Amino acid sequence: MQRSTESILFVFCGLNESNFKTIIQMKSLKLLLVVCVLCLAPYAYSQVSLPAVIGSHMVLQQKGEAPLWGWAKPGEQVSVTTSWNGQSESATAGTDGKWMVKVKTPDAGGPYSIDIKGKNKIILEDILIGEVWICSGQSNMEMPLSGWPNGPIEKSAEVIAAANNPKMRLFTVKKATSFVPVDTCSGNWKVCNPETAKDFSASGYFFGLELLKKMDIPVGLIFTAWGGTDVEAWMSNEYVSKFPELANAPGALDPEKFYLSAVAKDKAAREKYLKSIGFEVSNQAPEWANTLAEGQDWIDVPVPSEWSKTKIGDYQGLVEFQVKFQVPKKWLKKAVIVELGAIDEMDMVWLNGKLIGKHTNPLDWPKLRKYEVAAGTLIKGENILSVSVANTGGLGGINGKAADMKIRLKGSETESQPLAGTWKARKGQPIGTVEPVEWCQYCSYPNTPTMLYNAMIKPLIPFAIKGAIWYQGESNRFNGMLYRSLFPAMIENWRHDWNQGPFPFYYVQIAPYTYGDNYSIGILRESQEYAMKKLPNAGMIVTMDIGNLKNIHPANKTDIGKRLATWALAKDYGFINMPYSGPMYQSMQPAGEKIIIHFNFVYAGLTSFGEELRHFEIAGSDRVFKPANARIDGQSVIVSSEEVKEPVAVRFGWHNTDVTNLYNIVGLPAAPFRTDNWEVK
Repeated sequence: MQRSTESILFVFCGLNESNFKTIIQMKSLKLLLVVCVLCLAPYAYSQVSLPAVIGSHMVLQQKGEAPLWGWAKPGEQVSVTTSWNGQSESATAGTDGKWMVKVKTPDAGGPYSIDIKGKNKIILEDILIGEVWICSGQSNMEMPLSGWPNGPIEKSAEVIAAANNPKMRLFTVKKATSFVPVDTCSGNWKVCNPETAKDFSASGYFFGLELLKKMDIPVGLIFTAWGGTDVEAWMSNEYVSKFPELANAPGALDPEKFYLSAVAKDKAAREKYLKSIGFEVSNQAPEWANTLAEGQDWIDVPVPSEWSKTKIGDYQGLVEFQVKFQVPKKWLKKAVIVELGAIDEMDMVWLNGKLIGKHTNPLDWPKLRKYEVAAGTLIKGENILSVSVANTGGLGGINGKAADMKIRLKGSETESQPLAGTWKARKGQPIGTVEPVEWCQYCSYPNTPTMLYNAMIKPLIPFAIKGAIWYQGESNRFNGMLYRSLFPAMIENWRHDWNQGPFPFYYVQIAPYTYGDNYSIGILRESQEYAMKKLPNAGMIVTMDIGNLKNIHPANKTDIGKRLATWALAKDYGFINMPYSGPMYQSMQPAGEKIIIHFNFVYAGLTSFGEELRHFEIAGSDRVFKPANARIDGQSVIVSSEEVKEPVAVRFGWHNTDVTNLYNIVGLPAAPFRTDNWEVK
């Protein structure tokens, strides 16, 4: 009986019926081929093979059953022998080629080896048994120990130099997206040392280091994060479909259609907005880019630099830059590469009046700009490089590293000239004078619902873990109320799919930062705290004291990791006398012209370390909040204002930029809160 092409692909790709129908409905041959390549790769040559997350140098979760799985020829028997007990487990590959065994793991220790044998043999070496944690989220989890061009890590060089921790093992999931769930990812386990640690998540590293110091047992960290991403991108189709706000959007449950629809809708709005601030995307150079910068409106600025550290100042809008330079005569008829490092956020670049490159997505701020210039563009004498930079929020500027700024011959890394130095600059249209537009959160693959779950979470399941740490939320600040439902659902999604019960899930509440509005993060922080109240084994650390109002990526990741580890040590590892949370709002008690606030997690008492308490507000029935006087009274705070004689509500740390100073005695900061439930627009 002849079988259709579709049915053959169904069998050999090992897709379940739902995923296969999704791909066929997309009618995307390219996508179908890509998925099949990913699916067929493990079965190449009909040999026993493993997913990336199972390999030499890995850490297996101690004192339990660790799933080990892979692929082989359908019907092939695969045996797995572990050196710590000499026992063997076996399984037969199914019709889809998949096999799985569960091996019993001992107390922490190692190194061990694992022999996996079918028609071929795989030996996994240097295996440790210990504690395994997932480290996930967006850019603040992604931020490496080595830091970024516009974001350093405190004592980075010192920490990296000391990162020889053979009991710590690191696995980084390479960034990837997929419209459908896939079975493996790119990555491999590495022993922690200065070379492997420098590119690993700083928050994740400090978390693991604290566990290692306190328990002296192996720690395995699986790092899977992507900057600028929304929580719904980390959820499966099954869980996304439970939300009408997402499921009812055009093509929402058809990720490819959803993505294309979002891009089409956003294009016109984006072009209109950019044009309104003078950042009109065009191949034709503006007049100023064709001639040398002259006039009183042009100023000298160091490049690279952040705008706030120059005469430009704190600014959101358009700034035009220009620099002149000469090149060797032999370069004139050759192609060159112009490298400008990182630019926050968008840019258009002209060389001698010719457009050589552009980035028009605000999410491109961390990307290093490298623009190829055709042969014949350079001229004898003065060449003019002109850069238009648009910034809608944050630091702004050509603000990477000086070493990343150069012009070089194409194909050569040595024949180059630096571009860093003193440039001319002038302000263009400020953001505040035009109608803002909310950037399309789904107009890049990573932010399309399910895309990151499919490619960067699903391939890790069911690898045995102890729990997960999470650092995300900034990208969901415009839908903070929806986040109250989405975030707990994502946690439940992972717990359901891992099938390990309600494993520990600890996360970071968003720090103060200068966003373009006043209250969006107040709502988001409230929604973050709600998750730990709704779900078991969930915990939140507060960062109101260690943020950076000028940088959305705070340099202090040491305390982030330590505070996350404190939750794990206290709740999961028997450190029962270890305080693990800052004060959290419990209740309010009206007392005439005052309101008394009671807290949980006070421990031995409250303190502001000698400072006057900041960022308390109080309101009467008119719902108008006034700055309040606040003082500590034992384990409570008494709040009042001469302007509010009959108070009914209190807010604390509710504004985006509030850097608070209320702690418990052990130095853990209080979480922001409000006692009202009034609508916040």
